[in-house]
Amino acid sequence: MRSTSQLATTPLWQILPENMPLEERVKLTYARCKSVVQHFSTSNSEDVLNVSPRYWEFHSDPILVMDVSVATILTIHFNLCVGTLAMYMDSRPDLRQTIERLLRFEWNGQYCLTELGHGLDVINMETTATLLPTGEFELHTPVAHAAKFMPPTSPSGIPCVSIVHARLFVEGEDRGPKVFLVKLHDGKTMNEGIISKVLSPRGGARPVKHCLTYFRNVCLPASALLGSLDRPKDFRAAFFFNISRVISGTLSMGSLGVSSMRISSYIAAKYSLRRRVVDSCTKQPREIMSFVTQYTLILSAISQTFVLAAFSEKSRELYVLAEDLTLKHFISAIFKTTVMKLTATVTLNLGMRCGAQGLSEVNQLSALNADMRGAAIAEGDILGISIRFAIELLLGRLAPPSTPFPNSLLYKHETGLLTDLRAKLASFPDHRSASAERALLPNCQPLIEAIGLRLAYDAARERILDPTVVDMFVANAIADDPAWFLDNEKLSREKQVEMEVNAVSALLPRLDQLLEQLDVEQYATAPIVSNQRWDRYVQSLETHGAACDSFGAYEHHSKL
Repeated sequence: MRSTSQLATTPLWQILPENMPLEERVKLTYARCKSVVQHFSTSNSEDVLNVSPRYWEFHSDPILVMDVSVATILTIHFNLCVGTLAMYMDSRPDLRQTIERLLRFEWNGQYCLTELGHGLDVINMETTATLLPTGEFELHTPVAHAAKFMPPTSPSGIPCVSIVHARLFVEGEDRGPKVFLVKLHDGKTMNEGIISKVLSPRGGARPVKHCLTYFRNVCLPASALLGSLDRPKDFRAAFFFNISRVISGTLSMGSLGVSSMRISSYIAAKYSLRRRVVDSCTKQPREIMSFVTQYTLILSAISQTFVLAAFSEKSRELYVLAEDLTLKHFISAIFKTTVMKLTATVTLNLGMRCGAQGLSEVNQLSALNADMRGAAIAEGDILGISIRFAIELLLGRLAPPSTPFPNSLLYKHETGLLTDLRAKLASFPDHRSASAERALLPNCQPLIEAIGLRLAYDAARERILDPTVVDMFVANAIADDPAWFLDNEKLSREKQVEMEVNAVSALLPRLDQLLEQLDVEQYATAPIVSNQRWDRYVQSLETHGAACDSFGAYEHHSKL
């Protein structure tokens, strides 16, 4: 049982907020954030800085995706804000008090990097910080599209500070992007010169008050600058060091995907065991779980969840062991891209298999799908990072992590794709040409995913995961690129189907055990998981018309 299982069952977390006004939901989110911070009681910024096992336990806990707005706020708060400040602690002991307040969530930490006009090319940011003769700085948004985009910077009841990235100008010289610590508001009122405009909510996702943030000639003390005034010798290297917490954030986003798959798989399975239709042959009620189209999808999702959980632990280990930022970013990119591709597919398909119930936010599935779409973009858009690292691989500047299982089908698939794409690349005089772009770019994300699937398989084998679960995972991976396995490994379509059928047949009798191993019962608040939850949910709904007697238990009064 997880350490947060008791917290997850408290009224604070069991309340269904879907019908609350937006402002009430936001207050609830911050109260939930406070409860999570108190539970984990992280008092050491080194845990955050070094992505320690304790910090990874926090990021992998499914309570964060019970309400993904909590995950959004705390990921920004700890990983980006606290993590960035911790990078400078050795040379700036005066930051300790700020960090301690942030670790206790007395202050909320934000992170203003991307701009409305600069996302993946944010190295070209236009927000400026000009050194004044007094030694202070003037922080300014010079044009509308330089507004900092997305961080929830509006007053939330808790004082807020933010890491702000801006171009430093000293006597007219552009010294490149630098990092500043800025006080945004006291919890109620924005500081002078700082403007926060609350954006419309994201469609379908748990609400976070994302904002556009502008700075109008804001005076900052000399201590606001984190780092040196000097012009860096290598602008690009200096920039990537400054934003290096985004790299650990890329890794962290993947862990949220695994938790989303855990909860989604559990909800869909419990609903499918509960929901009945009348069999057209026997005229008797029949669980929809008994249909091959239902149980195959659910068992696939459960198997992928277990294998990706092993991959999560392995990725953290590889990240910690990597000796430079490029390798750390590469590992993070592989993990996040692979997990987010599967998460998007799994949460969508499971929601579809729950019919109209899967569309309802209160049943978690549609909200998790929308939330994970946001996570796939946050802290490294998966297509963008896939293109970057796939090209580096093809040029020979990077190599995938080695495998202890060189005869596995997934390793053969990975090496086959690499060989084919390198041959394609060699046929072009310039890898940046339009013709090379057309041939290579559409294949970059599939290549990174293939490496990720192989690494996930390796992690599952190394951790001696249930072989049948691993077989199911492999069958699903093959189904993602069936033509390659037919052409290169002579796996006929019939053989590929047989692999899946055999794995499903072995797993289905153990479904109850697999659901227990997901270990997320306390985190599934969806009313559709049980008759009791559904009855309580119906009783809570806004009602019009004359009062009526209770219909009693759902299953006793409906063939469906």
